[in-house]
Amino acid sequence: MTKFPSITTTAIVVLLSGLFVSNIHAAPDEEQRLQLQALKLDIRKTSNFLKRGMIAESVELVRDIQSRMEKLGTAGDAEVTQELQDLAESLAISHGLLELEGYTLKPLTASAMAPSPMMMANDPAVPGTPAPAPAPLPTTFPTANISFTKHVAPILIARCGNCHVTGSRGGFSANTFEALMQGPAAGKVIFPGDDIGSRLIETIETGDMPRGGGSVRPPELTALKTWVKEGAKYDGLDPKAPINQAGAANPAAMMELEVAAATGNEQVSFGLDVAGVLANRCVNCHSGNNPPGGLGMDNFARFIRGGDSGAPFVPGKPEDSMIVRLIKATGNGRMPRNGPPLTGEQIAKIETWIREGGKFDGESPNDDSMMRINQIALAKKATHEQLAAMRAESSQQMWDLGMPNVQSAKVDSTNFLAYGTMGQATLQELVADADKAADKVRTILKIPTTTPLVKGKMTLYFFQKRYDYAEFGNMIERRDLPADWKGHYRYNVTDAYGSIQVPSDGEYDLEVLLGQLIASSHIASLGNGTVPDWFAEGAGRVVASRMSKKDPRVVEWDNQIESALGSMSKPDDFVMNRLSPDQASIASYAFMKAIMGRGNSYDAMMNSLRKGTNFDEAFQSAFNMTPSQLAAAWAASGR
Repeated sequence: MTKFPSITTTAIVVLLSGLFVSNIHAAPDEEQRLQLQALKLDIRKTSNFLKRGMIAESVELVRDIQSRMEKLGTAGDAEVTQELQDLAESLAISHGLLELEGYTLKPLTASAMAPSPMMMANDPAVPGTPAPAPAPLPTTFPTANISFTKHVAPILIARCGNCHVTGSRGGFSANTFEALMQGPAAGKVIFPGDDIGSRLIETIETGDMPRGGGSVRPPELTALKTWVKEGAKYDGLDPKAPINQAGAANPAAMMELEVAAATGNEQVSFGLDVAGVLANRCVNCHSGNNPPGGLGMDNFARFIRGGDSGAPFVPGKPEDSMIVRLIKATGNGRMPRNGPPLTGEQIAKIETWIREGGKFDGESPNDDSMMRINQIALAKKATHEQLAAMRAESSQQMWDLGMPNVQSAKVDSTNFLAYGTMGQATLQELVADADKAADKVRTILKIPTTTPLVKGKMTLYFFQKRYDYAEFGNMIERRDLPADWKGHYRYNVTDAYGSIQVPSDGEYDLEVLLGQLIASSHIASLGNGTVPDWFAEGAGRVVASRMSKKDPRVVEWDNQIESALGSMSKPDDFVMNRLSPDQASIASYAFMKAIMGRGNSYDAMMNSLRKGTNFDEAFQSAFNMTPSQLAAAWAASGR
């Protein structure tokens, strides 16, 4: 039987830096080796203490170990540094467990677990003559327009350098762009546009590469995948030049723009003031496979990639920007060519936006259309009443599309806008059930009475027949709903609704189902729309279980937990969307039981989300780790 942890467990990504100074010329002496061995034994003791419930003893020992590691790290020896990094990884579980129990410990401080630059240095081409320095390894990467010379090459040098840049282990050399794209004798490892089918990405994702103890950080992997998806383009001077030489880069290359995040202090918002103009006046022509001038505006990332004439704008310089020249031109050279010219106000806002750096304040520069970016921005800015009016219009449109020519009823209450394939009186009773469920959700989640359950109201669609419920999902969501689903919610900032098949013969508790959907929608609406699906879905199911543990649906979830967790290859599979939707929902439910059982931390996180704090920041602040790290700790505890 699977056990569920109270969140008395944690995992930490071990982060070491300033404590340990690397010196490749030194070597550990006998005393240092003895100290390292003693540390290894004591780290094992901390784990044994915890297993035996000897918390105080474990705390004292962990603090002592950290102090000794800090002193030993000042020796300045490269081998000692590596040993200490390995020891810190071993200490991380005990350290995290105790922090989650409420004990204050020194942090395992920051820096990547990569070997020091000196340890990864390549041999110079000519003895005694150092090679030109490559671009430094970035700590952050843009979400689009990844550069080979600025982003990809530094990753390959840092993570694969010893084996495949200065060497050709396994017959594979990445010393030049040409060699990288050619691949080993067994075949190509990179297929431009296909990150899933590219062997290079696959071996990194599975952990097969790099070998030797190193690892590719998640942001680096994301950058590599984006580069491949964008066509694995080369932006250097000579594809045959070694990638670890600065001369491989092209200083005179056409300006490439990167996605720059807005600070929130800008006068003009791209989402509110610019995206809508582009969506309504430009995208109709500048989209698809062959847009005019090669300039596509399907999404922000494609827009800033530019076209045949280069970048569409120069950040900070509207007067030098191509798009400004075109929208202010007269005659046949003016854009947009169809319809009237842009208004003076629209042009001024575009100019101000460029002058302020051309920052992006949307959610996804790669996936969201210009229209979607604008709709999200409008929804976030709107008041509760304004958004409710916007949703009422879109909800009616969805109902008309999903249930055309079907006799139906409509009820508009304080909390909900409801539609149903039944009579008016019956729908009013169902809305009354929803209000009762909402009161229970408020109590369980401690939602302030002055706060709407969901900003802009939540729409409820009730269906008497399974066919209608399934058809609505097919028409509106373009998907086939699983046969065992009785209801589900959807929240994407602009829309917030629950779709429900009304039970017959007491096959399940409708109030519990409503509580689940309302709770998930409420949580999804927090954090300025940054709460991930797994968190909202899992929390909604926990609320349902607290409303009734005997509900047949809840009983079935509990029976499926052990199987769902057993299907995971990594503890954070449900966090990283590596499971089927059904398995991910059950795993999230089990995990959220543990999280919500840790009252103070969970409450602190919810309060932070209600203030509009980004999900990742709120989670880190409340639990002192990321969701993936906490999932690893949860798994380490035996669940």
